[in-house]
Amino acid sequence: MLQLNDTLVAESNPASYISESFRSLRTYIGQQVLRRTDQGTVLLFASPDKGEGKTTLLANLGVSFAQEGRKVVLIDCDLRQSSLHEAFGMENTNGLSAYLRGGATSKEILRKGGQELYVVPGGENLYNAPDLLGSERMAALLNELKNEYDLILLDSPSALEYADARLLAARTDGVILVAKHARTKRESLRKTKQLMEQAGATLLGIVMNQVK
Repeated sequence: MLQLNDTLVAESNPASYISESFRSLRTYIGQQVLRRTDQGTVLLFASPDKGEGKTTLLANLGVSFAQEGRKVVLIDCDLRQSSLHEAFGMENTNGLSAYLRGGATSKEILRKGGQELYVVPGGENLYNAPDLLGSERMAALLNELKNEYDLILLDSPSALEYADARLLAARTDGVILVAKHARTKRESLRKTKQLMEQAGATLLGIVMNQVK
C-alpha cells in the first residue's frame, strides 16, 4: 500500500504495475474530458471521508500527465488539513490560503514539482475555507491557470464532512470520486455522488483505491 511518504511511485518506479494503473486512468481522462481548445481543464478529486487515498491518486496522476508532456498544476484546496506538499517534499507556506486572503500573488504560490508540473500547497489552515473557496478570487485563479496550463487538478477535504468540495465542484469541468476498497461505505459514496450532482458538477467516474 502507498503512504504519503512514498506517494510518487509514478516518478520513482514508472515501470511498476501501479504506475501503469495511473497511465490507464490518464488515458481515460484524456479521452473523456481534455479539451482541444486554448483553455485548460479543471478537475476535482473528491471522496466521502478522509484517508481514502485521494491525495496519493492526484499526485501520481499529475506526475503521469506531466510525463506525457502536459502542463499541469496541482492545487491543495484542503485548507483544513493540507497534505499535498508532503508528497513533493515542500514547505506548506505561502500557499493557496495566502493567495485567497490577498497575501500572495498567483505566481508566488506556484512551486515547481517536476518537468511541466507545478504544485500549489494549501498553506495556513483556515476556519472560513468555504467563504474563500467559493469567492471570486478563487474563480479568478482558476481562470488564469486555465489560460496557461493544460490541466488543473484540485484536491479537497472530505465531501460529507465539509461543504468545500461542493463549492469547488461548481467551478470545474468534471469530478472524479475516490473510494477505498473495503473501507468506503456504499451509502457514503451514493450521498457524495448526489452532492456533486446537486452542485451541477459532471461526474466522470469513481476510482476504487487499494484494490488487491
